[in-house]
Parts: sequence; structure tokens; C-alpha cells
Amino acid sequence: MPGKSEKKRMIQAMVQRERSVANELAGLIWELAEPPLQEKDSSQLIARYLEKNGFTVVWPFPMLPTAFKAEKGSGKPVVGMLGEYDALPDCGERPGTYGHGCGHNLLGVAPAVSAVAISKILSEKGFSGTVQYWGCPAEETLVGKAYMARDGGFRGMNACLCWHPSSGNTVSSRGGASLDSLFFEFRGKTAHAGGSPHKGRSALDAAIVMDVLANYLREHVPENVRIHSVLCEGGRAPNVVPEYATIWYYVRGKDREEVDGVSRRLTLCAKGAAIATETSMKSTKKTAIYSRLPNRTIAQVVLDNFLLFGPPKATREDRNRIKFLQKDAVFSDEIDRDFEKPQGRGSSDEDTVSWLAPLGRCSVACVHKNTVSHNREYTMQVNLPFAYKGMMRGAEILAGAAFDLFTDKALLRKIGREFKEGTEGFLFDPLLPKNQRP
Repeated sequence: MPGKSEKKRMIQAMVQRERSVANELAGLIWELAEPPLQEKDSSQLIARYLEKNGFTVVWPFPMLPTAFKAEKGSGKPVVGMLGEYDALPDCGERPGTYGHGCGHNLLGVAPAVSAVAISKILSEKGFSGTVQYWGCPAEETLVGKAYMARDGGFRGMNACLCWHPSSGNTVSSRGGASLDSLFFEFRGKTAHAGGSPHKGRSALDAAIVMDVLANYLREHVPENVRIHSVLCEGGRAPNVVPEYATIWYYVRGKDREEVDGVSRRLTLCAKGAAIATETSMKSTKKTAIYSRLPNRTIAQVVLDNFLLFGPPKATREDRNRIKFLQKDAVFSDEIDRDFEKPQGRGSSDEDTVSWLAPLGRCSVACVHKNTVSHNREYTMQVNLPFAYKGMMRGAEILAGAAFDLFTDKALLRKIGREFKEGTEGFLFDPLLPKNQRP
């Protein structure tokens, strides 16, 4: 087996061969900035890149036409990589347009490069095993992996790896919050708002009353719970009592039990609002995800490889390029070694995957320290050379971790034992109706 220095040189050499095509892919996906579930061209770009490098690509999810699975090699172990490529609304260069305000133009490319690199190393060195890449749409709406998991995705892996562009360099074993995405529709009856309002039943009133009740509910939930909403539709003219209104909520909590409890009470708020306004109500769970199942062993593998390859280093040119955004911006040049920090308040559908296979994850600095994500400033930075540098470092870290998983049977067994202990007595519930379309 190669030593650390030899392994580092081998992986860096293989990954850096892909630099030119990786940068091109990231730039093209940045320009496309396709919305969740509409990433047709972005997904095809990555799929074609993998096909050109010997991967077999299938599109096995009829309800998710931009989701795919790519595979190369044979036998055990099976190590997967997760990729994403959807953009965010109101984060484009111009107001009202989509943009990669979370760096998914980089996120999908790095694991694809890693998958290509590790597959070539396995072939050259004569190691057995299967490399998988999962093309995952609609992470920003927490839909893609939830529906892929419901429909049979992510099974059969011995381990899975992923990463995220960030303003810092971290490894996380605890992930983010569990979540329900709940959509409420109210239906009433129109009437002349000035002449005969008493003959109408306002669906908008119902939605507003529900939100008032939700505000009172917030006082009576655990402190870590988050309930946030947007009013999607509430009528078209003030002089017509609105007959249809919709409001959309996210409920976040530490685990499924907590989220289930709060979601039940939120639904009671909707029912109460409908009764009070004499309207009808329909609720739909758009998506739902689990909190992360920690696996400390695989987190340590990812951290060890992060320390081996090191954080990306910003040059004077990198700092000069973003002076128009913030004077004297500072880039993170250290690695946070604490991978057992408290659970985050945000959510990602990758955490659902952690209940189907041991999941290792890192975040690599691609933007300056004070950059706010889901923001136009983030979008502008993830198409700059420093972001591409971070993307390639992410690919090296994932490839390094994958190499350890493929070549160290004892390590893989330890990861598997921890996963088995964590899932003892657990039966995976997809949380979504079988035939519901995303």
C-alpha cells in the first residue's frame, strides 16, 4: 500500500488531469443556473463527462427526469458520491433570476472528478470495487434525494461521500435539522368585497389566521425548532373575496420525532383556521427528510484526508478579485478539526442518505469568510478562480477518502459496524406517499 506522501501525489496527479474540463463544466453550469427539477442541461453535462470516462449512466427515476446514477467497476466494496446542480431564485446576476447562491455549479462537478480519478486508480492498481455517482436534483427544495430514496436509490453502498462549497474548511458528522415541507391550500367562496362581503368566505383570511396561530405555536415548541413560511397565493383583486389561497411552511427540528410532533400541531392550526373562516383546507407534505445519522469513523477518514491535502490557499490575485464585494476580505486558511460540533439549524436532503449508507462529508472554502449564502454575492464568487481551486481540493479530499475505503477492509468493517449499531431497530420510512410526484 502506498504511504501518505505517495498516495497524495498519486491522487493529486489524477485529479489535476481533470482540472481544465472540471473548470469548464463548473462555468457552464454556473451560466445555466437551472431551477430545481429543471436541471436538464446541467445534469446532462455531468452525465456525459462520466460516460466519456467509462461510467455506465442510467436515469432510473421516472418522476425525477434530471436524476441519474453512474457506475463503474464491479463487486464490493461499493462507494458512492453525491452530486447536486440546482440553482436558487433571486440569486442571479440580475434581480429576479436564478443563480448558484450555494455553489452547486461546483458541488456536482467535484465528486464527478473524484469518481473518475478513483476509478482510474483502482483500475491501474488492480483493486476491485464499484464507484457510484448519484446525480441529485432539487437539493435546494430538499426534494431530490428524498424522492430518490423513496424510489429505491442509495441502496447497496458500503459508504457514501459528499461535500459542499463554503466559507470555511470543516468536516461534519452531525449534519443539519430534520424537516417537513408542508403546503396548505384553502378554498372559500367569492363575493363582492364592497357590496356583499358577508356572502363570501375568504381563503386569504384562512391563510392569514393560520399564520397567526403558527406565530402563537412558536412560543410552545423547543428552542431549536424553526417554523417559517411564505404566502404563495391569496387572491387577485381587493374587490373580490379570495376563494383560493396557499401558504407553504418548513418545519425544522432535531429529529423526526420532534418534527412530526410540531407538524401535527401546525396542521391543527390550519384546521382551526378553516373552521373559523368556514373554508375547506387541504394539506400536502411536499417533502420530508431525516436528520443525520452520525458516523464518527467515516468522519475521521474524511478529516484525515482534508489534513493530508490541506485547505485551498488564496493568493493576492484571489483577494483582489473580490475587493469590489468587500474591502480586505479574508479567506479561511485553516481546517476545523472538530467534526462533532452541534447539529446545524439548516437542512439538507443528504442527511436522509445517511440512514441508507454510512455518510462522510466535508465543506471546503470557496468564498471569503463573511459571505452570506443564498445571496447574489455568493453567486458572483463561485465563478472565480479561488472557488474552482476549492472545488478541485474537494475532489482530492473525496478521492483520498474513497481510496482508503476501497483499500482498507478493516476500516470499512469498522464503519459498517458503527452504521449497523446506529440503525439497529430502524426501518426506513420514505415519509412520502408512494405515487406522489415532486
